[in-house]
Amino acid sequence: MPRRSPSVAAPSRGVGDLAQARFRAGLRVGIGVAALGFALAPPLARLVRSWPLRSAVAGGSMRPTLEPGDWLLVDPRAYAARRPRPSDLVAVPDPTEPARWLVKRVVDLDADGWLELRGDNPDESTDSRIFGTVDPQSVIGRPWARYWPPHRLGLVR
Repeated sequence: MPRRSPSVAAPSRGVGDLAQARFRAGLRVGIGVAALGFALAPPLARLVRSWPLRSAVAGGSMRPTLEPGDWLLVDPRAYAARRPRPSDLVAVPDPTEPARWLVKRVVDLDADGWLELRGDNPDESTDSRIFGTVDPQSVIGRPWARYWPPHRLGLVR
């Protein structure tokens, strides 16, 4: 009778070892999901609070930054911790037609802290040269993202 070589068996894991390995793998996935959630929470919160104030651009006063037909998200809390500064974009009620909003750029603050606003395309802009300075308390928010049309998707500055 031929001699058989002893078979070598892989060491078997106990049920406890397998359970620990599964637990560690699950823990790693859980930590990854939690980290992703924490990373995405602020941008998602900004999107959620901005969605009700989304606004369409109707005129050419902010060209080339904003074009007619652009749809913007406006963050109502952008200036909760600080006042708008020169070069910031703001959404404000139109002083000549309060039911309508204007998006303009802050160019200066006067001695009393009121905002001087100007369109990026001043030849087509109704701005502080027409209606004077604007109370910072009247600012609706900061336009921060363009979501339509798709080829112009992105942050606005």
